[in-house]
Amino acid sequence: MSGFSTFLAKEFTEIRKTWRIWVIPGMLLFFAITSPIIADITPALMASISKSQPGMKVQMPPATWRDSYAQFLKSLSQMVLIAVVITGAGAVSGERSSGTAVLTLTKPVSRGSFVLAKIVSQAGLLIGATVVSTAVCALLTIMIFGQSPLTPLLASVSIWTIDAVLLIVVMTLFSAGFASRGASAGAGLGFFFLTLIISIWPPANRYSFVGLTSVSGKALMQQPTAAFWPVATAVVAALLCAWGAVRVFEKQEL
Repeated sequence: MSGFSTFLAKEFTEIRKTWRIWVIPGMLLFFAITSPIIADITPALMASISKSQPGMKVQMPPATWRDSYAQFLKSLSQMVLIAVVITGAGAVSGERSSGTAVLTLTKPVSRGSFVLAKIVSQAGLLIGATVVSTAVCALLTIMIFGQSPLTPLLASVSIWTIDAVLLIVVMTLFSAGFASRGASAGAGLGFFFLTLIISIWPPANRYSFVGLTSVSGKALMQQPTAAFWPVATAVVAALLCAWGAVRVFEKQEL
């Protein structure tokens, strides 16, 4: 795979100088900051609403560190994953439509290097932003709720990160296969919601990567996770999709 390191460096430079540095990292930091605050004020807010509505009585226990972490994980599993789909839709198709892919591939950069550099750069950005935002969430949780264990947060976010990286690879496959950004985004959203539906089926939830969300939640609640099969199938699926993305892109006309 000629030109991989050079093209990867180009991708990271582009990330630093364009909107891509702000979208996923910005969302992660936003949820890291707001999740502890929302968890802290929710009981008081519900009590205030209850008092303003005659005959309505809502009582919530005081919020804890677990509520803060749960709010953060919920935001990751919903809003951030959808953002991963949308931002990843143009990873390959965007460069094809703009003509920059042709210009790049006239240089000593193979198509395999092109696709794999896209995956590695996006995954690197996501993982780096996740590490920083998780640290921010943990720090604010300690400041608001006092001493809070880090192990449940680290375990649940680590499992979520595997799910997010898999989605990055899947989106690269769709982006390599579809000529337009909209088509790949639509396919990605369809894949995302299909996995949510399939996860309702217990065997699929237990033995495939669609159960990663459930495993992440159990890790946060410090329950037995049985994470082997969801994690193992996610790794296998990511490798297969990365291989598929390379093969599909090699057959595309630019």
